[in-house]
Amino acid sequence: MARTDPLARVEKMYVDGFPDATDASIEDLRASYDALLLQFPVPESATVTEGEVAGVPTVTVTAAGAATDRVLVWFHGGGYVLGSARAFAEMAHGLSRAAGVTVILPDYRRAPEHKHPAAVDDAVLVATAVLEQYGAVAFGGDSAGGGLAVATLVSLRDRGAPLPAAAVLISPLLDFSRSGASIQSNAATDIAVSNASITDLGAAYLQGQDERTPLASPLFAELHDLPPVLALVGSAEVLLDDSRRLTEKVNAAGGTAELSVYDDMCHVWTLFASILPEGAQALDEAGAFVKKHIQA
Repeated sequence: MARTDPLARVEKMYVDGFPDATDASIEDLRASYDALLLQFPVPESATVTEGEVAGVPTVTVTAAGAATDRVLVWFHGGGYVLGSARAFAEMAHGLSRAAGVTVILPDYRRAPEHKHPAAVDDAVLVATAVLEQYGAVAFGGDSAGGGLAVATLVSLRDRGAPLPAAAVLISPLLDFSRSGASIQSNAATDIAVSNASITDLGAAYLQGQDERTPLASPLFAELHDLPPVLALVGSAEVLLDDSRRLTEKVNAAGGTAELSVYDDMCHVWTLFASILPEGAQALDEAGAFVKKHIQA
C-alpha cells in the first residue's frame, strides 16, 4: 500500500523532531520529544489534572462524557529514557474518548538516573492503588510503556494480586535482546526505531543487567494467566515481531491475545491521530477493546 500524504508528514515530523543523538544530551532529547507531542493540544472540553497515585506523579485525562469510575492506566513510551505523562496527554484524550473511561498516566522514574526495575516498581505501585480504588480497570501502554504494562501484569500475577480486565499495547517494546526477525527485515522502513537505538536504550535502562531479564524484556517472562490482550503494531516497524511473538505466546499459554497490524504505519502512529486517519482508527480499535472488557 502506498504511503498516504499524512503519513509522509508524520514521518518528516519524526525525523525533524530530534537533534542529532550523537551530540545531544538526554535533556535535549527529552525536551525535543515532548515538544514534538505537545504541539497537539488536548481539547478544552477535556479535564486534565496533575496529581499522584501511591507517591508516583500522574496526569489524569477525562474526555467530555467519559466515565470517571472506569479507568485505563496508560504507561507512556520513550524507551524508559524519554517521554512524560504531560506530553502524552493528547493521545490519552483520544483513548479516553474512544473507551469512554478516564486515563491515568503515571510519570514513572526514567533511566539512566533510575535503572531497571525502578519503572516497574513505580508501575506496580500505581496499578495496585488504582485496582484497589476502582472496580473497572484496564492497563495499556505504547512502545516501552507497552513492555512496562506487560511487566506490571506479570509482577501482579506473580504476587497473587488482582489483575485488570484487559490490556492494550501499541507498538510495544518487549525484547531488549532484539531477537525478532523484523529488527533486520524492517530496518529500512522504520524511521523511528532501530537495532542501535534499542541497544542504546537498553544499556541506559539495564545498566549491565541481562537483556532478557523478564520484567525488562517481558517477551521472556511466563505469560500464563493474564487478562485479554490486544497488540496493535505497524507493518513497517522493527518491533513488529515483538507483538507477533507476544500474542502467540499468550495464546499458547492458554490466554487470549489479538494482533492488529496496520499497513505501513510507523512507530506509535497513534500519537499523530489528529492528522493521521489510521491513528484515529487505531485509537478507536483500542478504545473499543477496553470498553468491551471493562464493561464485562
